[in-house]
Amino acid sequence: MLQPTVVEQAILSLRETDYTRNMRYRRNWRYYQNIPYTEPRPGLYAKMRAIFNQITKIVDTDARFTMGERLQVQAEPEVEGAINRLWEWSDFQQEKYLLTRYGACCGDAFIKVVDNRPWELNPEPDPGVPVRLNVLPPDAVAPRYDPHDRKHMLACKIEYVHGRDIHKEVITPEEILLYDERDPDRVVARHPNPLGFIPIVHIRNLDIGEEFGLCSFHNLVPTVDALNELASFMLEIVKLYADPVIIGRGMERGSLRKQTVDADGRPVATVWWVPTPEGSFEFLEWRGNLPDVLAFVDRIQAAIERSTPELTLSGLQDRKGISGYSISLHLIELVRKIDEMRGNYFTALERANRMALRILGMQGEAEFGDTSHRIIADPVLPVDDERQLRILQMESQVLRIKSRATIAAERGVEEVEKELRKADEEARSKADWVNSIAGSGQS
Repeated sequence: MLQPTVVEQAILSLRETDYTRNMRYRRNWRYYQNIPYTEPRPGLYAKMRAIFNQITKIVDTDARFTMGERLQVQAEPEVEGAINRLWEWSDFQQEKYLLTRYGACCGDAFIKVVDNRPWELNPEPDPGVPVRLNVLPPDAVAPRYDPHDRKHMLACKIEYVHGRDIHKEVITPEEILLYDERDPDRVVARHPNPLGFIPIVHIRNLDIGEEFGLCSFHNLVPTVDALNELASFMLEIVKLYADPVIIGRGMERGSLRKQTVDADGRPVATVWWVPTPEGSFEFLEWRGNLPDVLAFVDRIQAAIERSTPELTLSGLQDRKGISGYSISLHLIELVRKIDEMRGNYFTALERANRMALRILGMQGEAEFGDTSHRIIADPVLPVDDERQLRILQMESQVLRIKSRATIAAERGVEEVEKELRKADEEARSKADWVNSIAGSGQS
């Protein structure tokens, strides 16, 4: 009996859904979007997540700090120009935040490099966009890897619901399999893969050496659940005072009467007639120590903020009593975390760019020899210009390890030689003017 190959085994293991992983993605999205769970969660009142939601702050902070305001490419001019055009075709300077938000929230993000040539699976291509980068939702992508190499992708499934139909395709280096829209187990078409590789790039947000990555708040989920649970109990207690429950004792149903007019039909204060002398009313209220419980909730929330570098930023203005050294330690942890995430995202994005350049070469658009390049983002924290200038002055005038041209280039000055000549001319003109004033004063 013939044994299936490793790739065939990978295809067979691509089931309808990766249930456990997709449930984790959906749970995390509900955290982020403040949407109550549809499935029962014993002891957890998800409706309070809109009030005590630190997850949104963490994800948004990581997404914006990781990508910065604008990404730049450092490469040979031809490669740099081609990548910038690719990003323009893909609107990637805007899509990059969605990519990072997917990863920070779910733990995984995916980029598909789309070959926009006209062929069987792409009958109406955009003539002005030969190739582009598409950001895919992680719950629609299911990669399968070599069991001995977690970075060697053997097959990848893309599956999502479109109206009443299910789009499902499986991509391998050799072929692309399309499945029936109403029967996802039946292959209806097989097409040779013209690229010879799988144009899907998997980004692990926090890489711990496993097949899939971790979200940015993986260590906070149990604590946040406990906080939301306690806060939800507090909400139920407050409701007992805002909309109290009235308990009637010593009476039977239907025996209670209410009078709002007197014998002549004139309105009077509402009077309740209790049928027996032993009957009474009372409010249902909580008899515990509410201030202590609220203080405990505050302590949990403060512990979350202290253990999470992203939340330190939003709380800096309220931390006047904390030393600057303590805050700087939190900022150091934030910088280190963002640097780690940038390494994961930028390495994967550089790989996607090289795939796109390879496709452009197949299309005959251009020939690229060395496609190596480097992606550069803004500094994680704002640069102190005064401190930076002091450092540059020391490097130039005291240590003499940098030239003016190098310093100007690091400061982002364009046409360095022209600007230096202009500065020298202005300095000479100023010196001549000072000398002329001094000479006229002596005469």
